[in-house]
Amino acid sequence: MEVVTAILIGAGQRGMNTYATYALEHPDEIRFVGVCEPDGQRRAEFCEIHGINADMAFDNWDKLLILPLAADAVLICTQDDQHFEPAMKALEAGYHVLLEKPMSNRPAECVVLGEEAEKRNKVFSICHVLRYTPFFQELKRVLREGVIGSLVSIQHNENVGYWHQAHSYVRGNWRNSCESSPMILAKSCHDLDILLWLADADANCVSVSSFGSLLHFKPESAPAGALHRCLDGCPLAVECPYFAPKIYIDWKDSWQGNVLRTVVTRNPEADDEEVYSALREGPYGRCVYHCDNDVVDHQII
Repeated sequence: MEVVTAILIGAGQRGMNTYATYALEHPDEIRFVGVCEPDGQRRAEFCEIHGINADMAFDNWDKLLILPLAADAVLICTQDDQHFEPAMKALEAGYHVLLEKPMSNRPAECVVLGEEAEKRNKVFSICHVLRYTPFFQELKRVLREGVIGSLVSIQHNENVGYWHQAHSYVRGNWRNSCESSPMILAKSCHDLDILLWLADADANCVSVSSFGSLLHFKPESAPAGALHRCLDGCPLAVECPYFAPKIYIDWKDSWQGNVLRTVVTRNPEADDEEVYSALREGPYGRCVYHCDNDVVDHQII
């Protein structure tokens, strides 16, 4: 099999530490030959790990996508509101595209991207990764083979762990729907995709409705005595499940802890002192009830 060459746009946790690691484990299948990443440290790290020449490392996707075709495919792992432009330019330049979910925060842009890929006859795949997990693969087989009879209805719940809620949607990158995506899109687009896939629902969706608001994580819900930052001597440290060191220090030997510590410090080898330093200064050390200056409601209008 011919090795696929690829370029990564957005060398964050998902792009560099999740998807791109596949190339290190399967060099006979895919090889990265370029990277676009505004953070110089991340860009240099990715180049070192994957043996990328300096002339194929860019701080902006525009600089790459005006050049002649340099690889087979582009992986786009930027923030949610930065998907459309690089995806369109990559398709126009002649690349196959693997795009992180959600495709776009704007429905019209999703349609345009699909039409462009079809017009160019390019592979255009979205990172709805649940389809490839053993659990859902087996569930799909059971349904396809009629093991339990004909499908009548599906009851599906998205159970978000309290630590995940705090990390991603209160303290983290998806804390403000004006800057990224509302939680219903960022998280639950996985659920909508898996439901359509399991049900073989090829027909167009007729209507979708959703409602919600920021209810719990706001100052008036804070327990008495809660401080604005966890490491300022908060008297509720022992009893509060959201106390930052419980999540980012105590869980360091779990897979969740390793992933979260890497996000907080941008260093997969960070020791406890480096994590503490990041919590003292960065967003992940804030009290979940006092992030209101940075958080807007997650409702869909």
